[in-house]
Amino acid sequence: MALPRLSAADYVLLVLLLLSSAVIGAIFGFFKSKKSSAKEFLLADGGMGVVPTALSIMVSFLSAITLLGTPSEIYLFGTMYCYQAISWTIASTITALVFMPKFREMNCTSAYEYLERRFDRSVRMCASFAFSFFMLIYMAIVLYAPALALSQTTGLNIWLSVVSIGVICTFYSSVGGMKAVIWTDVLQAVVILIGLLAAIIQGLITLGGFGPAFSKAHAGGRIQFDSVSFDPRVRHTVWSLLIGGTMNSLSTYGFNQTQVQRYMCVRTTRGAKQALFINAAGAAIVILLSAMIGIILYAYYADCDPYKAGYVTDIDQIFPYFVMEVLSDKPGLPGVFLACIFSGSLSTISSGLNSLAAVVIEDVYKGLMNKKISDERQGFASKIFSIVLGAVVILLTYVVSFLGSILNAALSLFGVLSGPIMGVFFLGFFFPQANRRGGLVGFLTSLCFIVWIFLGAQITKNQMKSEVLYLNISGCSLEINQTTTEATSFK
Repeated sequence: MALPRLSAADYVLLVLLLLSSAVIGAIFGFFKSKKSSAKEFLLADGGMGVVPTALSIMVSFLSAITLLGTPSEIYLFGTMYCYQAISWTIASTITALVFMPKFREMNCTSAYEYLERRFDRSVRMCASFAFSFFMLIYMAIVLYAPALALSQTTGLNIWLSVVSIGVICTFYSSVGGMKAVIWTDVLQAVVILIGLLAAIIQGLITLGGFGPAFSKAHAGGRIQFDSVSFDPRVRHTVWSLLIGGTMNSLSTYGFNQTQVQRYMCVRTTRGAKQALFINAAGAAIVILLSAMIGIILYAYYADCDPYKAGYVTDIDQIFPYFVMEVLSDKPGLPGVFLACIFSGSLSTISSGLNSLAAVVIEDVYKGLMNKKISDERQGFASKIFSIVLGAVVILLTYVVSFLGSILNAALSLFGVLSGPIMGVFFLGFFFPQANRRGGLVGFLTSLCFIVWIFLGAQITKNQMKSEVLYLNISGCSLEINQTTTEATSFK
């Protein structure tokens, strides 16, 4: 089915978002920078306010994959995923009360400095290299996957998206440092919320309000909150989302270098706690808004599913497909949506570049190589590393473009590698009798065990019973090749 293409107004909005991000970087890099120091570049001189930092924490891992993937998850599997909002809230609260104060007390630029103090350098290096590896892969996927989905539904050139986002991110991250990253995150958080609300409001207007939307979703079995099965093969249950989801989120909020850096940017520990509490509410709101979009998508396509009908080639394209089909007659609205998705990519990648620069300087150069460097030279080196890492991410995106069906598997590496990192921090914090050998053996053993589970899941995934809820194509007006679409598997 042919869809309308982007208008000039849509491209103008995209360009304004990118230019605004670049201008913020230039302001903090060339006009408001007092000195070229590592503390200013990596920790914003420890002088950031609560609200900007809270919004930055919120959007750092609310990537474009989240914004496109959550609606399609609800569309296919129902509203059980909404429990994830509670999981993120619990994890953020635990971090605020337990782990963040410990990092603030140690006053570390790199979170992994603690592991050397508690165990030894080998444990620190293992965790640091694991973080660096999965962040590089994750950023490349965050850059590529949404650009692919948008290109196939909106006509936006995929490599134009990749290069523009990559170059702009690298520019303002390397020039403006952490202050620029946080303030662009604020801009991008506002754009994300506006984009989600615009899609919800216009979708509800099209459907006739909340009543018809929820009525159709309920009739299609999408409204469900009562899956309490203990069967580990069930995709979503209350237990897997509240327990597993909380632990997964805790690995991000509690021990990820990207987030720990933000805790160090706030003036006081009390302020950092407030930022995490605000983040807990904000992240939950974004998840619930994205879930609402999933309900709207199902209600709109209840009689003619675009995926099963073959109108889209991947389920994550259904949200942009809806935008182009329903909102394209409103000048600028598709542009608002695209700016929302671009913001998700910008915030995640810029945060990752800054945190990786900190890890390279603190853990590799100063830690592993045992080199001494002045604060001013460290600040300059951090800028250079940000530029180099930005180029590496763009090049990795080209590699990722050849992964095809294993793209989701590559994304799962985030959990594979962040789990052992969280485990070794838990060992250090809560088991004083654990020694350096126990820390290293524990980290490597847990890594091998989780990799074994990961590989087993990839090998046997086609043996699992599909939990995709019923998708209807009886209302489609065009002839459909059901043979092809029914053979396609959902992930």
